[in-house]
Amino acid sequence: MTRIFLTSLLLFHLFLVPSKAAEGLHNPQLPFRFPFPFGFPGRVEEPPQEYEQDKTDDKQTNQLNPNLREGFYSDTCPNAEKIVADVLANTIKKNPNAVANLIRLQFHDCFVVGCDASVLLDYSRDGGDQVEKSSMFNGLLLKGADLIDEIKTKLEEQCPQTVSCADTLAFATNEAMTLAGLPPRKPLGGRRDGLDSRATVAEDNNLPLPNWSMDQMLELFNKKGFNAEEMVVLLGAHSVGYAHCDVFVERLNNFQKSGKPDPELPGPVINELKGECKDPGTPQYRNPPVSFDETPTLLDNLFFKNLVERKKSLLITDSHLIADLRTTPIVQQMAADAELFRKRFAEVMVKLSSLNVLTGNDGEVRKICRSSN
Repeated sequence: MTRIFLTSLLLFHLFLVPSKAAEGLHNPQLPFRFPFPFGFPGRVEEPPQEYEQDKTDDKQTNQLNPNLREGFYSDTCPNAEKIVADVLANTIKKNPNAVANLIRLQFHDCFVVGCDASVLLDYSRDGGDQVEKSSMFNGLLLKGADLIDEIKTKLEEQCPQTVSCADTLAFATNEAMTLAGLPPRKPLGGRRDGLDSRATVAEDNNLPLPNWSMDQMLELFNKKGFNAEEMVVLLGAHSVGYAHCDVFVERLNNFQKSGKPDPELPGPVINELKGECKDPGTPQYRNPPVSFDETPTLLDNLFFKNLVERKKSLLITDSHLIADLRTTPIVQQMAADAELFRKRFAEVMVKLSSLNVLTGNDGEVRKICRSSN
């Protein structure tokens, strides 16, 4: 049962190795249901690029939600995007893992009730229930809240109660993707902050588990408005992730209690992963982190190339991507075209960050991201 709970914690499969510089998440008094650590990335500098969208409309609206647009704070807080970028750049120098932390934090916020920064709340206004971040699906796994707090503090100093926490998270995640190698992209603003946060909602089949079947994965993503191609692209975030050995070691030795390795893993991959993971019973058994691909600081297509060329996967759900005929062609396409993956990942992340947002007079703009006003 313990292993099932540990496995269920690794949602969206961005596993981050804690470091001394890693930003913490938890409030010492927050009643986490389950603690569990995790790890990752860096930065690729690219020259500024001019996009066709910039030529046609400087304040492009989002087709998914017309209330979200570029330059949302150009009048009320013109330095907002620069403040976010500056804080993130300084953080990355000390802790490149922050890139992955933010991508994962954005996913866990948006896939529960929408991109309303409810995952950042330490308590819910309606009381009675534990908040999302204390869910066993999150707990100490979910890093990045301290970084959002730092950015929000800087924003409040210049523009009091103007930039929402939901936009702060979305802007930071957008910048994080640039730090991980994607072309710069102007963020969309206009989100408002939710008032409530419930752990039970996070645990009610709103986040995927790494041992799910492909049918379960497709059903969840379809429920959230994402098709199979978009799901595969989002799972390409594993390009910048790690998993701890104890999460997948049963695939190497005792798959589904068969006493044999997972038949979907080739022998060379099994031997490689066994070399990464120590023998059971030693202090190192759980601790070694193994990267999903050989470039864990870059958002590239090597994760997909490994699936196609070597059938290498750490998680069961990843092996489904290449084995299931509904997703195999998509994986092959992403593996064959690095630029296509970069383009599609950025586009699908825009869609993710637009999911069920609060805009206009809905919700609020929090002064502090951990607490409603």
